[in-house]
Amino acid sequence: MGFSTLILFMIISAIVTYAVSKQNSKAGAYLTVLFSTISLLILFLGKSNIGNEFTLLYMNFKVTAIGWYFSIIMVLIYSSTSFFNPYWMEKILHKSSYNFLYMFSLAATVGLFFSADLITLFIFWEIVVWSSTFIVPLGKSRRAAVVYYTISSVGSMATLFAIMFVYSKSGTFNINEAFAFLATQPTIASFVFFTFIMAGLTKIGIFPFHIWLPLAHGSAPHTFSPVLSGGLVKMGAFIAYISVGVLPAYKAFSTSLKIMGMPVQIYLLMVLGAISMVVGTLMAIKQDDAKKLIAYSSVANGGYILVGLLMMDQLTFAGALMHIFNHAIASAAAFLTIAAIAHRTGTTKISELGGMIHKMPVSYVVYLISIISLAGIPPMGGFVSKWLIVQGLASKGLIFIAFAAFFGSIGSFLYVFRPLAGLFLGQLAPKYENIKPSTIFMKIPMVILAAMSIFFGVFPKYLLAVIGEIQSSIGIDPIMMNGNTIVAINGVLNSNKVALIFGFGFMISLVIFLVLPKSRKVGLMDTFTSAEFIYTPELYHYANSFYAPFERLYKNHPSVEKFLDKFAIKTEEFGLLINSLFFSHKPSITVFWAMAIMTLIFLGGVNI
Repeated sequence: MGFSTLILFMIISAIVTYAVSKQNSKAGAYLTVLFSTISLLILFLGKSNIGNEFTLLYMNFKVTAIGWYFSIIMVLIYSSTSFFNPYWMEKILHKSSYNFLYMFSLAATVGLFFSADLITLFIFWEIVVWSSTFIVPLGKSRRAAVVYYTISSVGSMATLFAIMFVYSKSGTFNINEAFAFLATQPTIASFVFFTFIMAGLTKIGIFPFHIWLPLAHGSAPHTFSPVLSGGLVKMGAFIAYISVGVLPAYKAFSTSLKIMGMPVQIYLLMVLGAISMVVGTLMAIKQDDAKKLIAYSSVANGGYILVGLLMMDQLTFAGALMHIFNHAIASAAAFLTIAAIAHRTGTTKISELGGMIHKMPVSYVVYLISIISLAGIPPMGGFVSKWLIVQGLASKGLIFIAFAAFFGSIGSFLYVFRPLAGLFLGQLAPKYENIKPSTIFMKIPMVILAAMSIFFGVFPKYLLAVIGEIQSSIGIDPIMMNGNTIVAINGVLNSNKVALIFGFGFMISLVIFLVLPKSRKVGLMDTFTSAEFIYTPELYHYANSFYAPFERLYKNHPSVEKFLDKFAIKTEEFGLLINSLFFSHKPSITVFWAMAIMTLIFLGGVNI
């Protein structure tokens, strides 16, 4: 099947899913599993289509290596998450609409990544934004959808303005031809660079546009949060790539002011990426809601991705593309485990849970693997991609950006441990005593995604081979590999040896545990309070203010959210003032303005 037929198939599948869901929502949900999985197989087996061009419904498409790579990631996340859809139909409002929008947004993402002209790209971008905007309020809060759409609109309008401006100068909407024209126009290129990439910054969640991520993730249906973080956020990375790679930014900015050897335009965005690493990490540490914690983790990881893409060199660009994949599967797996727990308990609050390892051991293992990968801890895939990014930054002497990346990695140890200790370990509340593990159908995607995090952490050469093809297609030398060893300027990394060391350490610990005498095994309710038994079991579970001493260090920090809240209040007050002055039905106000206008007319000597 050609990819033109694939996009048409995905659009038709959305309509079919809607029609079936109107009769039976659960059957429609199972269709999302079927259609998304078929789409994934067609994409994976259709790699030979790379280089093909086609037209569909008057829209132009071209299958590129990087577009195929992004599409595989996106459809993989949609397909994995769809396994949860049948179990959430009872809890979702407007079930048929959800299933339709789920499949329609999937079709739009593939159309976006294969777009050959700027108009086609913008059309599919807006379809995804609108579809996801309507899905978010189907969870808890409409306010989250308003914030999400408002920030997305800022990026979309800026990008649309850039598209129209580029067309007015180049006379074409073709992406390659339009941006190639800007290579010799540094002033125009700078303007287009900042406006076009705006949509990407808002979607990735780069500071200060990051505030929608925790709100949308916290309020969206639990089955859509993995798609938001693991999938749709990566659309922003694709726009960032176009802005710096297709533009081409480095050629256009060759005569610009340099900071640390980088064009000032690019370095400014790298600073925003570095700030995102720090802010995302600090905010993740203090979250009590597991979904918001992972959302802020996505902000931090978005910073790594943006910085890597902006570098456009052998190491960091490869690291960014690899991190896009690693973060997608790890964040999706983490959100799916939270969805599985919420399906049984009805909450995602860490302080309200605890002891879930005794009831949902598979979810615990999957969450452990995924959150370790998000934090960049070996031997998971996230470690390899972050290592490449830091290596690239160090080789270019970008010490401040590298420090932010290092801070984000160290700080991630803190937010990794909080949900593990508060959500899975600790005291199991009596009200959760009889909950059941997640179903086999829900465990399938969780286990597959976790296994992929381990596999590509131990054997990164297979993923880097695909990334090497992408680098070659855009004129960048592929990353150097010596067997299983990654060769960088400042050192080498053999992931097999790293995995063996960790595995050996684990086996030693296991042998010690099995051989040495065991302490007496006690129940979860056994007392440890000097013979004073606590009759409220929840008091045994320490999850509130988990990092209180550390959080106090930045408790009163400046906040974008607080600033925007104050700005919104003042804007509302100004609107009420204008309304009372110009649109009031009070006779006194009408008389006042009539007298004011007459006075101005007579004082100005205006002839009526």
